[in-house]
Amino acid sequence: MSTIEATGKTIEDAVRSGLVRLGRMKEEVDIEILEEPKSGFFGFGSKPARVRITEKADVTPVPSEVIQAEPETEVSAAEPKAADVVKAVEVAEPDMMEDEPSEPAVQEPEEEAFSAEEAAAKGKAFLQEVLKNMGIDVVIEKMIKSDKILLHLHGKNLGILIGKHGQTLDALQYLTNLTTNQGENARYFIMLDVENYRHRREETLKQLAHRLANRVKQNGESVTLEPMNGYERKIIHVALQNDSEVRTESEGKDPYRHVVIYYQG
Repeated sequence: MSTIEATGKTIEDAVRSGLVRLGRMKEEVDIEILEEPKSGFFGFGSKPARVRITEKADVTPVPSEVIQAEPETEVSAAEPKAADVVKAVEVAEPDMMEDEPSEPAVQEPEEEAFSAEEAAAKGKAFLQEVLKNMGIDVVIEKMIKSDKILLHLHGKNLGILIGKHGQTLDALQYLTNLTTNQGENARYFIMLDVENYRHRREETLKQLAHRLANRVKQNGESVTLEPMNGYERKIIHVALQNDSEVRTESEGKDPYRHVVIYYQG
């Protein structure tokens, strides 16, 4: 039975944030309001709502990777803190190069393979159920590519599903992959996007990479970026791979693994 504290601009926002972090529905938890939100005076002295959410004793436990949370050092009313599952998202991405099992001595009828269409439908249904219970109305658009399934979420005020640097979105993506692939004979990687956030974030990271690379080339000193998940670190590496004057390395351990840009002129 797990207990977490969550914050948000309103009580409802704090509860939604906590439910995403725990991977639970409202009826599966007990909610205790610790602090009501305060608007302050012209923005000064404002405080977010704070709640404590505890799993009920009779619900099935969620895997520990989903509910472990990094200690919160920063509170953002518009973007609630997500569970520390950035590294778990990388684990959720399936290995598409698994060895084929050897043929059994007695030939048995082959089980029909779990298709990408079925995976997309299953993932979409899971998301719709979760967001419905959170009181969030969305339209989900699916797109099947050779290496992944994209589920685009459209609606009003969906910033709460993104979180700081996409951490809440990554947590929801992990849960979707976990549920979709569980018990199936084929695995697919599902990427979630909210109002084209992934593309905007990618462009921001590319611009950041080139700007910091220029700084490294000017002063010859390495630059360390903030911790990122594997998908975002790859964007930095690819953006600078053809720049002969710098090199990039991923260092540290998740969830604090980060990219360092070195000068090699």
